[in-house]
Amino acid sequence: MLGAAPDRLRLLGELLRLRRAALGYRHVPAFVQARDINTRMVGDIEHGRRDTYTFPTLEDIAAAYKVTYKSMMAVVWSDAGELDPAEEVPPRFAAPDVTPPMTPERAASDRPWFDEINERRVALAARGATDPSGDQMFPDHPDDAKAWDGIGARLDIGARVWFIADLRRRAADRNGDSGTGVTGA
Repeated sequence: MLGAAPDRLRLLGELLRLRRAALGYRHVPAFVQARDINTRMVGDIEHGRRDTYTFPTLEDIAAAYKVTYKSMMAVVWSDAGELDPAEEVPPRFAAPDVTPPMTPERAASDRPWFDEINERRVALAARGATDPSGDQMFPDHPDDAKAWDGIGARLDIGARVWFIADLRRRAADRNGDSGTGVTGA
């Protein structure tokens, strides 16, 4: 949104405030807690205070307000005057109707990778990609994209997220990376 007209940023903020109210959140604290979004980000976007959001941040904002990313960009960059509601997406860190296809201990070990991958899956679903390709899911990780589209394609979407998380955890174990930010843990 860098370089967007200030009046368009303010209009987006007004529309997002109205959308938050329509979702049943009159007050920001309840909204940020329920939607797992940063309070300052909500204040900045709703009041049009900045234009330096990253693409993943804008995806998170769209998901929190249950609107499409595309309609947000249309408000900012064209003469659009409304936001389009997004299809309902599952909670951010839960795959739809799937329990981990592994022991609880192994699932706990895979959880950091699962959370990261599932967040990407949910963001893509909010933009309409409910059955994303490997290239959409992992644009910077061709091996993961290949596994997602290959053997992973036999699994439902939630189990596929666990499958890739397990592969990533195993690779990290071989490389001495626990996924916790502590090398060798």
